[in-house]
Amino acid sequence: MRKISFILFLVPLVMFSQSQRDQKKYNNIVELIKQNELELAKQESYKLLKKNKDWKKPHLLLSNIFLKEQNYEKGVEEFFKYYNINSQKSSFPVFQLAEVFYKEGVYLEALKYFNISANLSEEENKYSHYINNCRFAIDAMENPVKFDFKNMGKNINTENAEYLPFISADGNEFIFTRLLEFEEGMFQEDFYKSEKINGDWIESLPMEINTIQNEGSVTVSADGSFLIYTACNREDGKGRCDLYLCVKQENGKWSKSENVSNINSRDWESQACFSPDLRYVYFVSDRRGGYGGDDIWRSEITKFGFSSPENLGLTINTKEDEMSPFFHPDNLTFYFASEGHTGMGDFDLFVSRRLHSDTFWGIPENLGYPINSHNTENSLVVSNDGKTAYFVSDKSGYGKEDIFTFQLPEDKRSTKISELELEIITQNNGNEIILKNVLFETDSYELVETSFIELNTLINYLKKNPQIKIHIEGHTDNISDDKHNLILSDNRAAKVYGYLVDRGVSSERLSYKGYGESKPISTNKTDQGRRQNRRTSFIIIP
Repeated sequence: MRKISFILFLVPLVMFSQSQRDQKKYNNIVELIKQNELELAKQESYKLLKKNKDWKKPHLLLSNIFLKEQNYEKGVEEFFKYYNINSQKSSFPVFQLAEVFYKEGVYLEALKYFNISANLSEEENKYSHYINNCRFAIDAMENPVKFDFKNMGKNINTENAEYLPFISADGNEFIFTRLLEFEEGMFQEDFYKSEKINGDWIESLPMEINTIQNEGSVTVSADGSFLIYTACNREDGKGRCDLYLCVKQENGKWSKSENVSNINSRDWESQACFSPDLRYVYFVSDRRGGYGGDDIWRSEITKFGFSSPENLGLTINTKEDEMSPFFHPDNLTFYFASEGHTGMGDFDLFVSRRLHSDTFWGIPENLGYPINSHNTENSLVVSNDGKTAYFVSDKSGYGKEDIFTFQLPEDKRSTKISELELEIITQNNGNEIILKNVLFETDSYELVETSFIELNTLINYLKKNPQIKIHIEGHTDNISDDKHNLILSDNRAAKVYGYLVDRGVSSERLSYKGYGESKPISTNKTDQGRRQNRRTSFIIIP
């Protein structure tokens, strides 16, 4: 458990009712407590009380000492020895005491003193958030969710701090920010990337986009074509921290970064994520027009660039801070961190699900205890299958902050999406999407029975997304003559079209055509190349 911070107005005193020597002793004890010399501070406090029996202020010293030692009973006892001498009872000192227990996760005690504060105050409503959080936390701790977390290991974590993770839509790339000390007291933030080989994450290496300046908080679009990161105090910056965009080039390298000027403001922008369908970029900003300090905003991606940002609204944002948005590849499930929604104090992790359109969100659900605790939890990302989550913690590990992984509770998971659905989401910009498991009998347009699994997946996707229209294509290799191949490919495309229509997909949303051997995607000189050219595919019609 973390050490309690300095809380009960322990400041140097100038009191004319006490001798200068006693004032100096009091102030020396304050410094001892700040330096965590608690035993010596305790001895000196008792000496001061013994000499000045009517002076109650040293009880506040002892209260702080005992609370820092997590001796809560004695800490409260000493606090009220000080507090009860006041003829006019103020709610604020009791609120401070409640905050100590609240920040330490001692929720029953915190609830007691928040209630006392509320009763003493003329503004009871200002305590309701804390009271609700305490009640939630007590219940959550009595009903914990399964949570077996595991350090990601030495290929990801080091003696340095690692944080703000990102996992690619296909689950094979893992990017994060690492804080490096290059001189004493001088730090540098850079991006590191690991790849999954044979089920294991290999050693992480610096990314090519790193500069001599700081970079942090990276996200990559689901199709791998765009990257956005945060940089602060740059010459071309508009505010304290801005978002910068890189584009994947034909040689596989990232372009030089450009300031996303349509999104950035004179304030603070950071922690971006793309929607899986590449329609929006979501980010955090403290700009004017929000509901709290840091809110989650989004900007639409159009053929002209990025639109003027819009706030996600009060379902997601609160009067407090929201952070670290992550939109899962299922295009429905949205994870983020919040101080304002009912939780266990500080930042908790939440999940919300998109409802019916891009503008309506489900009520955020707390991920539960012990995933969330009285400490800060944020920067959650989730694997494609919705089962595995990655997060940052200062739990025991290789360094100050490490990246850990755990299995999400089933009711907090995103929708598992198939390989086909993932490809639809990431390639819906007019690119060909191959139905890899749709097969036909040799030189025939009769479907092999195993093809129905892939086609049923496509049907389910089309029914969940009634606005989408597709064009089905049939293709062959160059074996046999052109006319035969053209007829065969057209019949195969028609067979898929008929299967979809027979199972409830409107014909108005579908079209088809056979192209024979005219649109190869590989060579026809090898068996493997011809196998790739014999395919059924579709494109999404804009």
